[in-house]
Amino acid sequence: MAIDVEAVRRQTRGVLSVSHLNNAGSSLVPSPVVETVVAHLRREEEIGGYEAAEEAADRLEDVYSSVARLIGAGPNEIALAENGSRAWAAAVYSFPFVSGTRVLIGRTEYAGNVIALRQLARRNGLQIAVLDDDSHGQVDVEHLQRELERGNVAMVALTHVPMANGLVNPAAEVGRRCRAAGVMFVLDACQSVGQMPLDVESLGCDVLAGTGRKFLRGPRGTAFLYVRAGVLERLEPAMLDWHSAVLTGAAGFEVRGDARRFESWETSAAGRLGLGRAADYALALGLDAVQERVVGLAEQLRAELAAVPAVTVHDRGITRSGIVTFSVKGSDARKVRTRLADQRINVSVAPPSVLVDSLPAGLSPGEDMVVRASVHYYNTEAELQRLVDFLR
Repeated sequence: MAIDVEAVRRQTRGVLSVSHLNNAGSSLVPSPVVETVVAHLRREEEIGGYEAAEEAADRLEDVYSSVARLIGAGPNEIALAENGSRAWAAAVYSFPFVSGTRVLIGRTEYAGNVIALRQLARRNGLQIAVLDDDSHGQVDVEHLQRELERGNVAMVALTHVPMANGLVNPAAEVGRRCRAAGVMFVLDACQSVGQMPLDVESLGCDVLAGTGRKFLRGPRGTAFLYVRAGVLERLEPAMLDWHSAVLTGAAGFEVRGDARRFESWETSAAGRLGLGRAADYALALGLDAVQERVVGLAEQLRAELAAVPAVTVHDRGITRSGIVTFSVKGSDARKVRTRLADQRINVSVAPPSVLVDSLPAGLSPGEDMVVRASVHYYNTEAELQRLVDFLR
């Protein structure tokens, strides 16, 4: 079922004022999500925060089911968090690492994840091994296989859709090989959730982190964590409170048995309700239809940009996402972003990669950023043409 673009644009107030091509940063939030958040804040204003949360208890509980349906998980395998990095770190920092073991990562791993893993490596005496890219720029699954066969691997961490370069990593194949080797597989899905169908069983991941503000079109300050039920008992959170654990006896405590062991007591009830509404909104549209629309727009934009003589498109991969990265000859990426903003066209800038030593073809030394235009289903062909015409 195709996306009714005009209908979703009527529910997206921001399209009246900007051409928003920064969905990989933070999407325009649809009015049903905004109304859900504001209505709960109004209720807090009227009767108090605790009272409003108690009144909304059933709806707050439903958020776990909505997020679970979004990724093919069980509600008991879902925890809610304030951002994707915290969700990812809550699981990774809880892993019982053994000194001398190895963590495998891809070259396009998110920089925040790399920082966290380097801290854990310093604390626990770990080795971080960087997997090669294949000829398409994706993580090389054959190199992964060789490293798994070498043994002594504690974890494989992969970013599903990198923040730049347009590709979608072959996460399901990575998951299959990790599962066969008995190695923990952690997937950062912050850029993929909301723009394509996800199923944790098909992906083979033990842990998945997603955020609300990007392609899912939820409120900022919302995210979720999936932890497979079969690995929960291996992961004791680095921090606990009386929501994630209970006191037992004179000196003991017991960690709760579901994924909510990774949550803390105080949170934004309004934000959580908004996250649930965003998940329901995406499910109602259909993620297959969303992906078809997003990929179609992104491929059209790449083709149009490639036809502009001064523009170089840097995207790679066999399967591509809604993220389109490019540079303009002789122009700093930040300056391009600023000039586009003056035309009410929102884009962002990003490093071409995190760990690769060499710059992509077409970039000169010192050009350390590329322009990132990230499309969504509510964007139109006319908005893409505005961007291209201005660059031309």
